[in-house]
Amino acid sequence: MNKRAISFLIILSFFIYSCGFTPQYAGFKNLEFDLIVDETSGDRDFNNEIRSQIKRYDRNRKGVEKIIISYNSTYEKIILTKDTKGAATKYNLKVNVIFEINSDNYTTKIVFKDEFNIDKIDDTIEENNYIKIVKRNFAERAIEKIILSIREK
Repeated sequence: MNKRAISFLIILSFFIYSCGFTPQYAGFKNLEFDLIVDETSGDRDFNNEIRSQIKRYDRNRKGVEKIIISYNSTYEKIILTKDTKGAATKYNLKVNVIFEINSDNYTTKIVFKDEFNIDKIDDTIEENNYIKIVKRNFAERAIEKIILSIREK
């Protein structure tokens, strides 16, 4: 390589590293509030996933705003396609959650809807484990949406 190419790469690396880019969710560690679960209703397994995600943001700190969250969830596993014998081959997993968020400064409702298509897995245990992972991912996205909404207020 010639000197020009090397100096260009060095200058380019300075711009890339000092441009101030941070991932969108990197700031979730230094939140100025704690999330507290009040009431839940709906699908028990999915509610437990949401509750475990919210507990990550409840650190019982003094001097920070306490935000109370209540939610109602529905979860559906809908058969999309069947084979010639009538056995399901594809499913659609749907989740709908209505969050009620209360703090000293405001009260709001947030609706979270998501869906995901999966193929039937022959091993029932493996399929149930996969569905648990999908539910966990739904819960993570729901909580991310809540945190982003709260930070905007």
